[in-house]
Amino acid sequence: MEVIKTLEELIKIDSRNPFTIEKIKKEYIQGGNENEISEYIINKLYGNGFKFYKQYVHTDKDSNKFFNILAEKGSGENSILFYAHMDTVSSNPWLSKSDALTPKRSELEFQGKDRDVLVGLGSNDMKAGIAVLLEAFKDVEPENYKIKLCFGVDEEFFSLGANQLVRSSFMDDVKGIIVPEIGDGPNYIYGGGSIGIGRLGRCEFEIEVHGTGGHGAISFDESFINAAVEGSKIVAALEDLRKTFNDKFDFFNSEVPDKKAVNYIEGSFFVNKIVCGDGSLSIPSKGNISIDCTFTPNMSIEKLKRMFDDMINSLYDNNVLREVVIDGVLKKCSVKLKERPTPFSEGYLTGENHPFTQFVKDNVNKTIHFMNFNMGYSVADENVFKRHFPKIPVLVLGPVGWNSHRAHEWVEIKSVIELEKIYRDIAKNFNKYVEKL
Repeated sequence: MEVIKTLEELIKIDSRNPFTIEKIKKEYIQGGNENEISEYIINKLYGNGFKFYKQYVHTDKDSNKFFNILAEKGSGENSILFYAHMDTVSSNPWLSKSDALTPKRSELEFQGKDRDVLVGLGSNDMKAGIAVLLEAFKDVEPENYKIKLCFGVDEEFFSLGANQLVRSSFMDDVKGIIVPEIGDGPNYIYGGGSIGIGRLGRCEFEIEVHGTGGHGAISFDESFINAAVEGSKIVAALEDLRKTFNDKFDFFNSEVPDKKAVNYIEGSFFVNKIVCGDGSLSIPSKGNISIDCTFTPNMSIEKLKRMFDDMINSLYDNNVLREVVIDGVLKKCSVKLKERPTPFSEGYLTGENHPFTQFVKDNVNKTIHFMNFNMGYSVADENVFKRHFPKIPVLVLGPVGWNSHRAHEWVEIKSVIELEKIYRDIAKNFNKYVEKL
């Protein structure tokens, strides 16, 4: 139960991401809150036989510096990387900060089973994963390969830590990555028995909408073009497009023990923000529509932009949108990716038949039995790894848990204990996988 004690200690540490960012002279300055949990992790690593160092990532507006923690043990030309992020989301949905950061043991029913659980902010996303990585490898002494750990900052906002990690030489000899992240997806969650072999991608687009302006007291002037009205036409067209949007992806084809498992996942998009006009006695001359897209490996950021561009052009061709001309210059509505400090990520799939997937599946079977393959609905740092290293297999092997990003977030105690053993076995047996490379 040492891993559960460690998890309880981690929940008590405030590592809530402040989600603050400002742009000063073309440079993004982002907030952070991982320094206390970083020190806890470092103190744990001291006694586990790992060499470690801090990898600088960013500095906040108060000059506080934030770091990834990189650790390794063993020797050789090949390594396996285990990764976890240190930040959590806000405690706003909880009754109070104190309530969120106070671990509580409880019982509940989930998926038809009574479970002993640990409740607390980050218990599932993903301090249980951190606890597993801190406890699983104490007695593992790799020969002819290395075990690498990374504890990253800022996964919940812009993945600053992951984007810094992939640019470093620390990744040069990595042959496989496993992340004890939340196991969302279309299939039932069986803790380590559910192997996540991919994730959907995500991006955001902005559509800039134009109007002529004009004095609102004479809004009956037919030459006036209202950006808010034009924007409403675009939103209606986007909703029609959303209803017919088809982005279905089969992510595995074999039979699995979980008879309720499905082998496909679907992408989607929605309008998440509309801003037009300034509320004054002037006809709105400018507006902005934001679209949030989640998509499968069948789709891509480029394909999505082309789809939205085609929709806008069709609205002009069919005289649904009116052309706005200012001083002889045509100002058409345009689609662009939303600006952010790190790139958006495509969806990815490692694949059920990849040798690394089969290696992990074999180790899962030795402990708790493999049940199904899953694919994550939500984008995560795993997408960043695959974006930079498409040939490195990336898998998710997390605990049974729920209510991430909500009050009463919980993780099943038994599944965390089982996960520690699975990770220990994977690390001990990695040389068998290396020998086949």
